[in-house]
Amino acid sequence: MLCPNHERERRIVSKAIGQCSLCLDANDSALHAAMEKHEQLRIRQNLVSRIPNDGRVVCPDCGNHCRLDEGVIGFCNLRIAEQGVVAHRFPGRAIASWYFDPLPTNCVADWVCPITKGDPTFTYARRLSNLAVFYGSCNSDCLFCQNDSFREMMAKGGPLMTPRELAAVANERTACVCYFGGDPACNPSHSLETSKLLNKERQVRVCYETNGNMSRKWLKRIADIVTNTGGTIKFDLKAVSPRLYTAFTGMSNTAVLNNFRFLSKKGLERDGELLVASILLVPGYVGINEVRKLCEFIKECDPTIPTALLGFHPHHAMSDLPRTSRAHANAAKDAANDIGLTNVRIGNMGLLSMKEYPYD
Repeated sequence: MLCPNHERERRIVSKAIGQCSLCLDANDSALHAAMEKHEQLRIRQNLVSRIPNDGRVVCPDCGNHCRLDEGVIGFCNLRIAEQGVVAHRFPGRAIASWYFDPLPTNCVADWVCPITKGDPTFTYARRLSNLAVFYGSCNSDCLFCQNDSFREMMAKGGPLMTPRELAAVANERTACVCYFGGDPACNPSHSLETSKLLNKERQVRVCYETNGNMSRKWLKRIADIVTNTGGTIKFDLKAVSPRLYTAFTGMSNTAVLNNFRFLSKKGLERDGELLVASILLVPGYVGINEVRKLCEFIKECDPTIPTALLGFHPHHAMSDLPRTSRAHANAAKDAANDIGLTNVRIGNMGLLSMKEYPYD
């Protein structure tokens, strides 16, 4: 559909948000409608409808800082206030599933992968694999979520695995582990313990694919183990514009941007690539203007940070949008290069379409 306020410009929008990014910036009602959509969807899926913000007990484990009253469950569905403190609903375990992904894989950071690109001993004949760990919880609520099966896992609270059970599935061909989901931001302790067990007898590179909405205390520890094992942290920025980010996810991007800045500084201290940025080119929303803002932010942090421009696939509540067009992706890459980023690529090229639509 077209934005009701910008039909003449043919600006496409999703029914889930109802208006375009210009409207989100211009009036509160557009953002309010998007937030109502988030709540409606989560209620339908038996999830906590919004970030609790009026309780006495503050959860310190991620950037949401849920404020919980006694017996109230946090937004991630994993934590609850009990006797005046935050308790884990599944102590020592996490909602998780896993599979082996043969290398090279379609990783967001595949073109700078320290195994397939940085290891001179890598050969396809060795049949190495990535242990892909899918966490069934998330502290964000993307309307375009590409992995929304986590929602059913989060609602039912399973399957559950301890770090030892998860680490035990690795074998001699496991070269790396990547935590995603959902999002590993909800299970930092579990992923760190799993990583330690995996590296007890040999090196397994540790990677994270995250929205970045983590508590700094956990982010520092995660950055250390990723650095020590030679992995990467793939950071999904989504948007710099605060209202657009909130419309997409239902929350603020303040912690996300601060954490990206922190990691960019950590990345200057090591060889190889610690931090990789990804930008999802959502038609009608993440056009060239927003891409420029995102790339300006990345450049301020470090212009050499590898940056992936990803094609959008219609999914979840924004399935009414088209796939990202080739013209949109190419224009975004040109904009990123013009801003001054030095390592930019277009990812998942196979998703790109020939659809025509305005992208600023």
